[in-house]
Amino acid sequence: MGASLALNDVPSQALSAHVKVLRNPGTPLTLDEARESYRQGRFQALMAGQGTNFGITRDEVWLQLDFSTSRIPSRWLLEVAHPSLDVLDFYLAGPDGDFQQQHTGDLVAFNQRPVAHRNLIVEWELASHAEYRLFVRARSQGTLSIPLKLWQPDAIWSHDQGTYTLLSLYYGLLLGMMLYNLFLFLALREPLYLAYVAFVGLLGIGQAGLAGFTGQFIWPDNALLTHLSPTGGVSAAGIFGCIFVQRFLGQTPRSLRLQWLMPALGVVFVFIFFCTLFWSYYLAALAVNVAALTFAVIALLLGAVSFYQGRPGARFFVLAWVSLLIGMVILALHNLGFFPSNLLTTNAMLIGSGLEMVLLSLALGDRINAIQRAQDQAQQQALVENRRMVAALRESEQVLESRVLHRTEALEQANAELLLSKAQLEQQANHDDLTGLANRKLLADRLQSAMARSRRLGKPFALLVLDLDKFKLVNDRFGHSAGDELLRQIAGRLRDGLRESDTIARVGGDEFVVLVEQVDDPASLPALHDKLQRLVTTVVDLPDGQQAAVGVSIGQALFPDDAGDSDALFNVADRAMYQAKTDD
Repeated sequence: MGASLALNDVPSQALSAHVKVLRNPGTPLTLDEARESYRQGRFQALMAGQGTNFGITRDEVWLQLDFSTSRIPSRWLLEVAHPSLDVLDFYLAGPDGDFQQQHTGDLVAFNQRPVAHRNLIVEWELASHAEYRLFVRARSQGTLSIPLKLWQPDAIWSHDQGTYTLLSLYYGLLLGMMLYNLFLFLALREPLYLAYVAFVGLLGIGQAGLAGFTGQFIWPDNALLTHLSPTGGVSAAGIFGCIFVQRFLGQTPRSLRLQWLMPALGVVFVFIFFCTLFWSYYLAALAVNVAALTFAVIALLLGAVSFYQGRPGARFFVLAWVSLLIGMVILALHNLGFFPSNLLTTNAMLIGSGLEMVLLSLALGDRINAIQRAQDQAQQQALVENRRMVAALRESEQVLESRVLHRTEALEQANAELLLSKAQLEQQANHDDLTGLANRKLLADRLQSAMARSRRLGKPFALLVLDLDKFKLVNDRFGHSAGDELLRQIAGRLRDGLRESDTIARVGGDEFVVLVEQVDDPASLPALHDKLQRLVTTVVDLPDGQQAAVGVSIGQALFPDDAGDSDALFNVADRAMYQAKTDD
């Protein structure tokens, strides 16, 4: 055989430029039939600059390559860097003329593939100073691209380190954007952020399918889900992308009487999704490229109109969809066979969607800022209007001086009464009527703030639950008024004896809670326990000249060491308090 390529002792060797190609639109060929076609000259050499990307096609594609070896290592890995190929068969004949076959593809579960790698790889043993003939058969319902490359094992693992680093940055960014906007949804209860999270997450699954990660990390035992994930993930992302664009742009589609457009596109993506699952993956793969491109163009045009109209967040929205559109155009043209497979064309969607995620998150942030600015402007406008009203009243003061004075005094009195009522309501809403200490509501608010500060500053805080011992005896012996006086005096001691930054709350009849923030040294807490014991157990002078005293049981919980949320923190402190009461 006349070798068209000489393989030397190099880390890697690209093969695609040296192969001959046969496209078979009919019944699949056997190896013998392909060899006969080769002998008949039906295999065609590639033209200069032509690659082995054949777009979305139902054709069966055969590649043929003759190569010779010099003095080389024996182990070589043959890689096809397009993980979503359905069927891939390799046939290699050595000097003896006998063909060895290896089979892989995304219809083979990852755990059953010849080599565990995100791309489609087989391993060959090659002899030095020998001639080989290689046939490759590929078939796919999606994009059929066959970028062939021979690697020495150490070289491909070294190359993978850089590739996996870049891909981990992308998926780390994706996960970060999802979590950030999920927290915004939980805080604001705005469905827009949840639609963004779903859009980004499903787009990530589609990209993971294209990159070979769904088989490697998510469904290693399920070839069907791995096979469906690229088109299924992108079409599902399109559904939520339409929801996101519709809700984000809001007034713009309605102003153009196009409020039906994004919902209609969403329905198209729904049909594509179900077509992927239940009908024809090939038709779905064709449709999703066209629909995604249409969606990106329409979103960009609507965003441009929104930017022209001065809508909040529109500038980042436009930049986001420009980035995604460029990536989608490059990938769609690659998938349709117009662009060859290389680092840019195969990762165009990753790059574009990564930029789009960041810019859309900035758009959401800009939208929040714009809404806040609008509220501030409305408040400022209200203030200006109030000032104008005051000025108008002053201008008419000479004519209606007595009436204005009377009404002003009445208004001031009403305002004062309102402020007093508001202050009283706030006091009653947040403080215990008997002791003036914080109540459960105010304690819960400050506990949430303390947890946020603790996570931000990295400093723990302590929650102490105090339950008075023998308080019922005081009520029974001296009466409830004496018990109330004892509670008031103990509350005053706690308030005077602790720091202003500490929160002291009465949460039950004879139960108090102390929130101690920024505990630099947890070993200092026993001394605080002793201090609280002294403050509570010191004898109380009652109004009728009698004296009373109670004991106290104290339970403690440290955040975040003992618990990570408020309910669990109270449970730990309560158990410790009851244990202390039992020990006493």
